[in-house]
Amino acid sequence: MFPARAYALEQSDIEPIVPVDRYLSLGEPCHYRMIMANPVVSGFSEFCGLSDGFFVAVSDVDLAAPLACEISTPEALRIRVAHDGDGEYLPSQDKMIDIRGRSAGVVIEPPDAPPAKLVSCGHHRAVQIIVHRSTLRRLYPQDEGLPAVIRAFLADRLDHRVAKQLSCGPALLRCLEDLHNCSLSGRSRWLFFRSKAVEILCHVFEMLEEKDDGGLTEPSALIDRAVNRAKNLLREHYAAPPSLDDLAREVGLSRTGLCSNFHRLTGQTVFGFITELRMQHALAMLDRYDVPITEIAYAVGYHYPSSFTVAVQRRFGASPRELRRRGHPGGEAVLSV
Repeated sequence: MFPARAYALEQSDIEPIVPVDRYLSLGEPCHYRMIMANPVVSGFSEFCGLSDGFFVAVSDVDLAAPLACEISTPEALRIRVAHDGDGEYLPSQDKMIDIRGRSAGVVIEPPDAPPAKLVSCGHHRAVQIIVHRSTLRRLYPQDEGLPAVIRAFLADRLDHRVAKQLSCGPALLRCLEDLHNCSLSGRSRWLFFRSKAVEILCHVFEMLEEKDDGGLTEPSALIDRAVNRAKNLLREHYAAPPSLDDLAREVGLSRTGLCSNFHRLTGQTVFGFITELRMQHALAMLDRYDVPITEIAYAVGYHYPSSFTVAVQRRFGASPRELRRRGHPGGEAVLSV
């Protein structure tokens, strides 16, 4: 759950994307709690402005129905850590970050990055941190030791949005629980939130520092068998695929090794392979006029029909209804992946 829309990182420009029933000041400027108790959402979101361009938000909310919105934080780094939740973050036409269950992710946006789409539903217990580039430069006046992507961002050399899923390990979850369970008030609470936001930032940078090419090995029969095994598992479970960690364990590779070798041997990412499987199965099901399009969306693994429609439009250049109406060509290509 992203509790605030931040198209500009100024307090006056931040507007809630869900109805708020009550605002409760927590003593420090730009530190307040939003209470929601209405048919759309129930729970709370605590917003804490730590300095110009540096915010942390802690939320525990239940959404009565799926909520779709656009979200953008230009020239900023955004981190989300969640104990649970359900939804999808689509930063571009060919990528998706799954925010179901325990999850963590980082998004880095250059100045002209277009808004991304976020769809959320169910219960969300999460923390989100937003840091503007200028603030990050003040926190790290010397960029030695920072991950390459962060150095590029600080030097204004990043010309595209970066969106990465991270391992939501014990360190991040502990920070999340510390923030949710904090019993301090006033200035002490503000200082505690600031310390935990910085701690999360440090953990995320440590994870980003890991080499992207780790686990890449020369072609071998063992690697070939592992990747083929992964492909077969995904074909069997494309609608509800295992996580990357579970898939890697199942085929006997590290997560990084699986991703690197899968792309090298297939020319596709694991997510791209799953998406193509879903699209080809959906294409076949569209021939059955007795099956509603919403049911097709659920059957091939999409929680939200709107996300399914976007994916089909992106893959085939037409909506599901248009493909069905045309009697789409190309159905014989089903399961060619």
